Amino acid sequence: MTFQSTDFESVASAISPLRHTEILAARHTRHMTRSGRPGGGEGAERTALLAAARAGSQDAFRDLFTPDLDLAWRMALRITGSEASADDALQAGLISAYRSLDRVAPTNLRGWFVRIVENAARDLMRRERRHPTLPFASDTHEEAGEGAHRERVAVEPQAGATSDPAQRAEASELAAALASALAAIPEERRRAILLYDVDGYDYAEIAELTGVSVGTIKSRISRGREELRRLLADLRPGTAGAPLSLGERDE
Repeated sequence: MTFQSTDFESVASAISPLRHTEILAARHTRHMTRSGRPGGGEGAERTALLAAARAGSQDAFRDLFTPDLDLAWRMALRITGSEASADDALQAGLISAYRSLDRVAPTNLRGWFVRIVENAARDLMRRERRHPTLPFASDTHEEAGEGAHRERVAVEPQAGATSDPAQRAEASELAAALASALAAIPEERRRAILLYDVDGYDYAEIAELTGVSVGTIKSRISRGREELRRLLADLRPGTAGAPLSLGERDE
């Protein structure tokens, strides 16, 4: 299938509503329950949507990837540390997915799409490193606020947070230490831990998303947790063996 230039204009009009409705709404559903989270299987319905999208249906293209937008956006956010950059990566990923519809097999579409968005996020970060932009003086406070946000994005706030100032300060200090430790471990281990402990995906789902075996995922999570405990012990003496505050689940 060969797309004409007018096809890209059409898909832009289809993607634009996604960005301003589903993408924004998805930010408020980051703590989806397992029963409410979209499944990873490629049923007959999704296969039919792929065929219709290949035939040029904008509605089918929207419906094909809407269930995966929240996860893809969060994965991009973890790479870029910026909501605006995550938006840009998701937009670029949607365009790239549209252009590649004729080459993708109708299996594991979710993992394929998420990896496309992750690659778009990495490309964006590489471009920013090659061509850094200088902020306007008036943006100083905004940049400072964004920097604080970047320290928080890896560790999402826990429900029922304490109102005691001392305990809040302690929790904030631990969250900052954990964010630093997460940033220090290899990306594949960090991604596996966050998908398992924060997002609630099981081993098989993470393996499907990342394109590796279940055994590899278990190893990455185990080794990553071990590294985190060691790093936290170095950053905050006395925390060796303490919970990681990631909603850590039993393996």
